Amino acid sequence: MIIYSAVPYLVVAAPAVIVLLAILVGGCTMTRTADEPLDRARFYSDPNGRTEQLTRELDQRAAREELRRVVEEGQR
Repeated sequence: MIIYSAVPYLVVAAPAVIVLLAILVGGCTMTRTADEPLDRARFYSDPNGRTEQLTRELDQRAAREELRRVVEEGQR
């Protein structure tokens, strides 16, 4: 009996849940095209697409860490 009384509420809530799930799935599968030409949009996780950028980012992080270490040593 409790299940039958909950059905109208589930029917009312179903469209909102479907929209939220669609937004969530759509956001997770979106491509990143901010720095790329629009003719060749790639997924962020594409292993062949961003090797130069990822290498540059790792080099920048290493340089920042080294600079932070030098500054901390200089303050001692």
